[in-house]
Amino acid sequence: MTDEKQRVHCSNEKFLEAVYSSKTYAEVARKTGQKVTSTMARYSRTKKALLKQDIKLPRMERKRKFGTLSDVDNMVEIVNKLKAQHFGTN
Repeated sequence: MTDEKQRVHCSNEKFLEAVYSSKTYAEVARKTGQKVTSTMARYSRTKKALLKQDIKLPRMERKRKFGTLSDVDNMVEIVNKLKAQHFGTN
């Protein structure tokens, strides 16, 4: 049984290999075994430190959610329904 709070240690070499071979934070996290939030924080610290040495890391992207437009349409429908219920308008 593994402890959920157990820290995952990852060498700088392994981390940087994952960064250079990935496009998203989620990919880096999967390759290093770390959580996405830990990966994002480490990437930020590493990027800042390497920039002082004029080394730029590849840009990372966040994993995009699919169906965003349908979510917006759904929220508009909910707002209109709530307005009608609370204010008696259509």
